[in-house]
Amino acid sequence: MRKLVFGLLLPFLLSVSANAADIRTVVEQESKALLIDQFGGSVAATTKDTPQTLDIPWNQPGVQFWLQYYKNRMNRLKLVQQAARYSIFLPYVKPILKKEGVPEVLAYLPIIESEGNPAAVSRAGAAGLWQLMPRTARLYGLRVNYYIDERFDIEKSTRAAARYLKKLYQIFGRWDLAIAAYNAGPGKILSLMRRYHTDSFWDLAKLPDETLNYVPKFYAIATLINSGQIKVASSSHKLLKVKIVSKTSLYAIARKLKVRYSIIKTFNKQYRKGIVPAYRYVYIPAFAVRDRTFLAKAKDARIYIYRPYRTEKVARIARKFGTDVHTVKKLNKIRGKYVYRGQVLIIVAYNNENESVVMR
Repeated sequence: MRKLVFGLLLPFLLSVSANAADIRTVVEQESKALLIDQFGGSVAATTKDTPQTLDIPWNQPGVQFWLQYYKNRMNRLKLVQQAARYSIFLPYVKPILKKEGVPEVLAYLPIIESEGNPAAVSRAGAAGLWQLMPRTARLYGLRVNYYIDERFDIEKSTRAAARYLKKLYQIFGRWDLAIAAYNAGPGKILSLMRRYHTDSFWDLAKLPDETLNYVPKFYAIATLINSGQIKVASSSHKLLKVKIVSKTSLYAIARKLKVRYSIIKTFNKQYRKGIVPAYRYVYIPAFAVRDRTFLAKAKDARIYIYRPYRTEKVARIARKFGTDVHTVKKLNKIRGKYVYRGQVLIIVAYNNENESVVMR
């Protein structure tokens, strides 16, 4: 009897497994068919069809509500604080969005998503500046496992979010729907579009409250920033990008650069066990670094953390990274000619184009 039941269920189980494995293709095909059948829409074939600007419907009641909301002193102060916290990331975020071919104004979505907190985690399991879910992150090339969670990596998560937003635009053909789908999921938005026979976000009904407010809130914040009423375009603080040449712990890096461990952990939560593999990067806010000699040298330079596997001459290390012996010795307080195995070194190199020694 058991064999008979299993034999009847087996084809069904295999079918479910196959559908789950190919769910991305199915969703894309159904999305395209839905747009064509219901609305006469089409999916953009290339990134060239993606517009680089957003037409913000500031006259929509929802947008006007949020514009009025931020006229309140306390609400506005909270937004200013969030924007100021997030501004340190803009020099990394905007160039990636531009390169990926999506409007640069979408760089302000993380103000809503995570309040500019790179270590943010939601109750639903979304993480990082862009609040990506694990499945979405993996679909767009991010590693999410026991040791590494690249949703917290500032540059990699931004690239994944940009590609996801671009794909959503190619599916929906409108930025308001793409932004709504980023929040609620494309399946939910497509279902409501089919139910109410509309291709406009503003005509959709029975949206979750979060999504209902998400799009007009973003448009209101974008309007305030574009008009200069909220300053977020520049930051007085710099985010340093440090290349880790040898496997090193975040704790060792924090001690070497004289940075509080809690700060370096917040900005590098992608290393879940506190260990940074070789040939990866860590991000450190300049305001947190107490080593003033290092900060003075690090301006407009490439920065590396290096741990020799054996005793090496300082001169050899300097040649390897394209810097000078004096700088290596000064930054690392070295008196002799040698550096010993396991010693953590800060290397600062100016206009170093020869990276063959530090790349895989």
